[in-house]
Amino acid sequence: MPLQITEFKSQDAASQQAARVVADALRDDIVATGRAVLMVSGGSTPVPMFEALSACELDWQKVTVGLVDERWVAPEHPDSNERLVRTHLLKRGAGAAGLVPMKTSHADPGQAQPDRQEAYAPHCEALSMVVLGMGADGHTASWFPGDPELPDLAGMLREDCVAGVNAPSAVVPHRMTLTGSAVSKAKHALLLVFGDEKRHVLKAAASGDALKYPVRFALDGLGSRLSIYWAP
Repeated sequence: MPLQITEFKSQDAASQQAARVVADALRDDIVATGRAVLMVSGGSTPVPMFEALSACELDWQKVTVGLVDERWVAPEHPDSNERLVRTHLLKRGAGAAGLVPMKTSHADPGQAQPDRQEAYAPHCEALSMVVLGMGADGHTASWFPGDPELPDLAGMLREDCVAGVNAPSAVVPHRMTLTGSAVSKAKHALLLVFGDEKRHVLKAAASGDALKYPVRFALDGLGSRLSIYWAP
């Protein structure tokens, strides 16, 4: 599939534009339906966008924020995506938004899955915008190459919107993630990709095997609803 990539001269420029696009999508849904739902990824890439988005004028009390995936660590742990979002996004005006965590007190993600499925399902049916990232191995969300469950996890036929994951290749193997069926329901999606290495991976994924490059599941599932922003 041909990739439509919007290029920016700097990561800051890409992040600022991403914040504007996300805010517009949320604003449109608030006007249309009275609420908006945003699912976001962790890692270092979206942090500048979170900072910019937190300052956007928006009726934040009508916005629900959820996570694309989460490592099974305590919310105060440095590797926690919940901690990242609370620190960089849910402040200023955006502090009025609601957050639906993925991490629970359950011992592992498998035990927590029914509870988080119940919590996430209503929001996944009304998903205004999903912000995705991509690792150098071609993974997005917690869809990792080599996972025998990947076709079911990242495909569009699974009924559950969240699933527990054990990913041996990840630094923190135990995780919770949105499924492919949940991501593919988003009205709008944005993939932030920074650096030449990741651009090469993304180009390979566009014509490659989704089992080798799991981000391909998102490219195919979202189609024209996915915008890709790249900066060096």
